[in-house]
Amino acid sequence: MRKGSLTLLVSGLALASLLLWQQVQAVRVGYEAGQMRRQMRRQAVLNEGLRVELARLNAPQRLAQDAESRLGMSRPDPESQIHLGRPALRADGHKILSFLWR
Repeated sequence: MRKGSLTLLVSGLALASLLLWQQVQAVRVGYEAGQMRRQMRRQAVLNEGLRVELARLNAPQRLAQDAESRLGMSRPDPESQIHLGRPALRADGHKILSFLWR
């Protein structure tokens, strides 16, 4: 009878240890999942801030200002511009569609 009681006691302790270990692991995984959710929210906020900064840096007005101030560039004179792929408009009174009669 002692042998059966000892086996039952050892089996009960093993089962209790297993259940305790399982509960500890569940709490640990839940804690890690909460940390990951908080980190994802922080990263989403950071990502949105970076998108706003990128849009600000790529704004045409800012690029033109940087080109003029930092690079010394200036807007071209309209009369010195050459447009490829479309006929140049003449200042001698021809109409815009005059290229059709050539």
